Amino acid sequence: MENLILAFTVVAPLLIYMIIGAALRQSGVIEERNMRSANNIIFYVTLPLMCYRAVAASDLETMFDTPFLLYMAIAILVVFAITALLVPVFSKDNRRRGVLILGIFRSNDAIFGLAVAAALLGEDNLGMMSIGISLCVPLYSLLSVIAMEHYRGEQVRFGKVLLRIVTNPIILGCAAGFLVNLLNIELPTVLQKPVDGLASVTSPLAFVLLGGTISFSAVKKNRAAITTVSLLRLLLIPIIVVGSFLLLGFRGEFIVVTLIIFGAPVAMVTYTMSVAMQADDELAGTLVAVTSVLSIVTMFFFIFFLKQFALI
Repeated sequence: MENLILAFTVVAPLLIYMIIGAALRQSGVIEERNMRSANNIIFYVTLPLMCYRAVAASDLETMFDTPFLLYMAIAILVVFAITALLVPVFSKDNRRRGVLILGIFRSNDAIFGLAVAAALLGEDNLGMMSIGISLCVPLYSLLSVIAMEHYRGEQVRFGKVLLRIVTNPIILGCAAGFLVNLLNIELPTVLQKPVDGLASVTSPLAFVLLGGTISFSAVKKNRAAITTVSLLRLLLIPIIVVGSFLLLGFRGEFIVVTLIIFGAPVAMVTYTMSVAMQADDELAGTLVAVTSVLSIVTMFFFIFFLKQFALI
């Protein structure tokens, strides 16, 4: 019963935040377009600061004294390779192929993941999660651009991809955290307070905005793709990858990070990239919306099961 309550207390606040966002939009207090614009605050300010704070306070030596991150990178590459091979077999529309590949292999590990990790591990114990994200973001970004550009019909330019990666706000936040950590720099209170304050609003604000921008009008039209991506992204992939890491002997925090990175919903950037690269942005937006809601349920059961067997 205790584990059931814990699982509920982890995911219930996320659902409440989304309900608040939906209520704000429906009541007309905030327009949907303003909520979409406000996501830039998350992406460019609060989320990078949240990653910075976690990495800056981490015990880096202990975290890198394990093959965990190497296995994480291998798992991402394997999932991407299998997805890239199978999607073209079942989808003949190039505008949808890139979207489907991103939907299956790339998770919303930063915004959704850090919220769940904070609830499970505590705000002050997000070091491994943040370092995992700092690994995943450039790898995800590289593979995402390759997939989208390929089905856009354009040649992938390495320099352009590299520039997108090194200028990613999350990467910059993690890099700053590494620098401060390695040099043992301590920020003055006048700077640390704003950092802590802005970082702490990341998860609540992100889910309020997500709830206010979800639209289910295209669900019926794309139900086959949505069903397939949801089953793979939220059930099959996390079961296989988490199971593999358990067999490798990982437990506790490592399994929490693995579950979140491989079991989180479709990344929000899938929609952004689809719009920018003339892909099927309607499908992308619907995948983000539906999996974000369903992940509340799947994550609840994963957390309960892993807690019940003392694996996390």
